[in-house]
Amino acid sequence: MGLGVGLGYVVKSILALVVIIFIANYSLKYLNTFMTKKGKAIRIIERTAINKGSSICIVEIAGTYYVMSFTETRNEILRELTESEKEAVIQSQELDESNQESPDLFKGKPIQVFKELQTRYQNFYEKRK
Repeated sequence: MGLGVGLGYVVKSILALVVIIFIANYSLKYLNTFMTKKGKAIRIIERTAINKGSSICIVEIAGTYYVMSFTETRNEILRELTESEKEAVIQSQELDESNQESPDLFKGKPIQVFKELQTRYQNFYEKRK
């Protein structure tokens, strides 16, 4: 008789735990809809890792595009993209979304500038080691 009563408490406890976890998960998902904004002002367009703790990104902040470096200790804007570079990045995004390749687009100046900044940044961190 003692074993059946103890087993009943264990089963009830497990069921109560499952119900509590389900309610907590559902309520967090529901509350998350209020916390996240649908119209984000900051978007990371492209990210390239330089090493384990640093990367270079193209970031859109309120319609302006920047090349930024991100490290474990600091984040900084390297430069603002010009209008022609911005248009090339937007075309690149549209191209990625449609999954079509256009070799002429990737020969453009913004990609070269991004790769040049990436190599400079990587060389800088390699010299520091």
